[in-house]
Formats: sequence, C-alpha cells, structure tokens
Amino acid sequence: MDRLARLQWLQRHIVPYEATVRRWLFRHVRSLSQADADDLIQEAYSKFWVLDLESIASPHAYFVTIVRNLVAEQARRAKIVPMERMGEIEALSIISEEPGPERTVSARNELEQLLEIVDTLPPQSRRAFELRKIEGLSIHEAALALGVTDGAVEKLLSRALAKVLDALGVATAERSSKTSQPYDRSGTPVDQ
Repeated sequence: MDRLARLQWLQRHIVPYEATVRRWLFRHVRSLSQADADDLIQEAYSKFWVLDLESIASPHAYFVTIVRNLVAEQARRAKIVPMERMGEIEALSIISEEPGPERTVSARNELEQLLEIVDTLPPQSRRAFELRKIEGLSIHEAALALGVTDGAVEKLLSRALAKVLDALGVATAERSSKTSQPYDRSGTPVDQ
C-alpha cells in the first residue's frame, strides 16, 4: 500500500474514531494528562503506519487495543508510576466489536440454512437471487447478466424472496416446536 493509500485508509477508518478513543482513554485512565493522551494517540498512529492495514477487520477495536497496550507499555517503562494509574491499567477492558463464539456459530448455521433454501429455488430465480442479494448487483446489472429485462429480474426476485421467506418461516417454526417438545429422562421426545 503506497503512502497516499495509507493516508486515505487512516482518514476513512481511524480518524473518525479518534475522539471516541480519546473519551474512552480519559474515562478509563483518569490520571492521564492531555499531553500524555496526545502522545499515546500519536504513537498509535505511528503503529498503524507500519501495519498491513488491509488485514485489519475491525479498525475501531484495533485502535482501542493499540492505545490500551501503549498505556500498559508506558507504565512498564516508567520509573515511577502513580498507584492510581496502576489500578486504572488493570481495570482497562476492551469491548470487542467481534461477535462471540455463540453468535458466530449461530450466524454460520443460519447462513448454511439460507444457502440450502436458495439451492432449492428454480435455476433462473436462484441466479437472480444470487446476483442481487449475494453479489450485490443492481437490477439492471442482474438483468444484463441473465439476458432478461429489468422487470423479469424483479419478478424472479419477488418469487425467490417469497419462497426463501416461506422456507425460513417453516424452519423457524420447526425449530421452535423441537425446543418446546417435552423429553423423558433418556432424552427421547414424549408424544403429547
């Protein structure tokens, strides 16, 4: 990534969060002076400058992590650290923007379910759905790819969406009935 691209990435992904990170920093490290905060933010920018920026999935969380680590590193290097600062450093916690393992598994299962439903659609409807909803093409672009009119794509999509929503509704109802069904001690469903 060249210099200009790096600057643009920082401007787009990091600068908008600087004020939020500063507030987070002052809220969690109350003993920090304005000059110390400025130094930490500047050092965070210098760390970003040498990173592979395209591999950072959550720039805001990464920014907070860098600043938190810099606070701890600053305390380790200092000859004298106020006791208040040590308590603040231990209390620092980062709220991750990443989903937890349960949400990740749930999302993966839902995606697999959706893909299974999409596979059951008629070929033309399936392709229209994939072009619009998965690949993000416009109606017109999907029409060109399929060799049909814009109106035909809209009809194919409405049919596909109706079938997908119906199938998702049925799957949700089945899941609900399975979880509400009583079981005996061995785990076998009990007929009501």
